[in-house]
Amino acid sequence: MFTHPPQHPLHPAERHLRAADPLMTKLIEQHGPCALAEPPPSHFHTLIKTIIDQQLSVKVAQRIAERLLALQGQERFEPEALLGLDEASLRSAGLSRSKIRYIQTLAAAVAAGELDLQQLQRESDEDVARRLMAYPGVGPWTAEIFLMFAFNRSDILPLGDLALRNAIRRHCRLDPAAPRADYFAVAEKWRPYRSIASWYLWAAVD
Repeated sequence: MFTHPPQHPLHPAERHLRAADPLMTKLIEQHGPCALAEPPPSHFHTLIKTIIDQQLSVKVAQRIAERLLALQGQERFEPEALLGLDEASLRSAGLSRSKIRYIQTLAAAVAAGELDLQQLQRESDEDVARRLMAYPGVGPWTAEIFLMFAFNRSDILPLGDLALRNAIRRHCRLDPAAPRADYFAVAEKWRPYRSIASWYLWAAVD
C-alpha cells in the first residue's frame, strides 16, 4: 500500500523507490508520507531558514528562527522586515555575526530585485546552485537544501549533510572511510528521486 494516493505528485516517487530498493520500502512503511511536496511558506523564507540551519542542531536552529520571526512580527521571513532590524536585535535572536551578514546580503539582493527567486525557479538545478553560491554564506549544502525544500526538486543528494551521510552509511553498510563516490553509487538506484530517498533517510535518523 502506498502512503500517497495515485493522484499525489509523490506517488510515482514512492512507487519507484519501493521497486528499486527494499530499504526504501521499509522506510516508507515506517515513516509514512514524505512532506517534500508541501509548498514552503515562501522561497525567501526557506532560503533564510536554511542559512540559520547551517551547522546547528535542529532544535537550536528552530529556536533562533522563532526568535527572529517574533522580532519581525510576521509568520515568515520577509526581506524588508529583516533589513529593518538592527544588528543588536539580530544578535539577540542568536545569530552569529557571519550569519547576520549572509542574511542581510540576501535580503538586500531580493528586496532590490537583484535576486529573483521566482524567476530562478525556472532554471536547472546546476544554474540555481551556481547563482545562489555567488552570495556569501551559500555553499553547496545550502543550495541543495534550498532546491529540495523551496523548489521541490526531486533528484538532489546533499552529501554535505552529516546526518544524511550517517544514515546512508548505517543503512547501506558503508565503511566509515568510504569516499563520496561510494555514497553516490549506493544512491544511483534512487534516481530520479534521490531527494525523496534523502527525506526518508533523515526520518530514520530522527
